[in-house]
Amino acid sequence: MRRRSAVALLASIPAIVAGCGKSTPATADSATPAGTSVTFDRRTARAEILRADSAMMRGLASKNIDSLMRYYDPDVVSMTQGSKPVKGMGSVRSSYAEVLTANPGDLSFDTGGISFSNDGSIAWHYGTFEATATDAAGKPVKAAGNYLQIWKHTGARWVIVAEINNSFPPRQ
Repeated sequence: MRRRSAVALLASIPAIVAGCGKSTPATADSATPAGTSVTFDRRTARAEILRADSAMMRGLASKNIDSLMRYYDPDVVSMTQGSKPVKGMGSVRSSYAEVLTANPGDLSFDTGGISFSNDGSIAWHYGTFEATATDAAGKPVKAAGNYLQIWKHTGARWVIVAEINNSFPPRQ
């Protein structure tokens, strides 16, 4: 049972791993009005999101929860396999504190890609992860799985508005 809870805790890392501005929702009626020109640079946006993810990983490795929270929207929803959804930054902060008690290490993420809405206001970033943590008995436990993060551009930066992950057996 302890191994299962340690694996579930590890599986939560990418969903709780990396804004108050208003952005235009990505809907069929969110086209750019006539006479205005808005250019969206996917390469720059992709680089910004990947930099934010890297900063989140450094924050997680250094156990600096405050450095992670800046990448979340105040109304974030985080869903981890085997757990109920976590809503809001306060709940995500509490989840991080719990994850860090398992002393996660050997974190690796492999991005599968980043895609964007037509208007560039929303991005979805997906991939796989692997990690090792310590269970209650002090033994290392490996975890691996998939993640999906939904990012929103707030005008000044990208923030995570929703995330989900699931686990699968780690490679041996």
